[in-house]
Amino acid sequence: MDKVIKKNLIDSYQVNGGFIVYDCNMLKKIFNVYGIDPKTSIDRRIFDLEGITHFFQQGVTALFKKLEINKYDYVLSLGEGSGAPSRLLAKIVGCRIVGVDINPDQIIKAEECAILHGVQDKVEYYEQNVEELNLTKKDFTKAFCNETTCHWQEKESAFKRINRHLKKGAKIGFNEWLKGEKGTLNEAYKMINEFIPLYKKDIWFQEDLKTYEMLLGKTGFRVLETEDCTDKIDIKMRTRLKGIQLEGDPYVDVMGSKAKEIGINYYKVMLKTHYDFLRYGVIIAEKETDIPKKP
Repeated sequence: MDKVIKKNLIDSYQVNGGFIVYDCNMLKKIFNVYGIDPKTSIDRRIFDLEGITHFFQQGVTALFKKLEINKYDYVLSLGEGSGAPSRLLAKIVGCRIVGVDINPDQIIKAEECAILHGVQDKVEYYEQNVEELNLTKKDFTKAFCNETTCHWQEKESAFKRINRHLKKGAKIGFNEWLKGEKGTLNEAYKMINEFIPLYKKDIWFQEDLKTYEMLLGKTGFRVLETEDCTDKIDIKMRTRLKGIQLEGDPYVDVMGSKAKEIGINYYKVMLKTHYDFLRYGVIIAEKETDIPKKP
């Protein structure tokens, strides 16, 4: 990955960025005012705050079900971020998970939040670029990626690396941001002024579902199913936005009205990108053949 792109990507996911990336202390205060114990609860509000995901908790658990993950699986999470999907998986299934992410700040948050959730014995994290993935453990039985491959500049290289870490027959699933009818979110910078403050530029490498099928096929995977779920996600995000705008929320007592305004603005702006610059898809595949290392 280009150094400038890497820096822009890391800078896009900071506490003081264009949208709120919560650290562990912020989350403790919010959960306290909500009366939620993250060690025992899978209340959707936990994931809504921690996940920064357009698929929401329902879409992430649906991906886990498609992959048929059970407590005996050894799961690789790619583009871990601050670790919300892995923590959720650890709580609802009880399997072991290894998460990797390029952003050292997100890895720190993930480690701290694992303790907050009481799942530190189930999850572990490594700071690595997926395009150069090289873990000592190469016997994972399942893998998933939630809304992250859109940032991978060299997807074919990443898929080859992932292949070498999975057992033959292992399933891998993606909830992903796809290219829109007018291009990627890089083009949204040129067309939607309100989008510019949300993220740093040039960090988007979205593709369509056919391209994912081709790349996975070239790297030893057999695609089992794909789905364009843009309409579903668009409806869910619009519903979530209305809920935030209407509900009386103790969140404001902790974070202040400005934080709530930032959240509302994020949904409004991202909804403007739908279809033209952002679609959504689910991809399920399995490892069919090994990819040998270059001599």
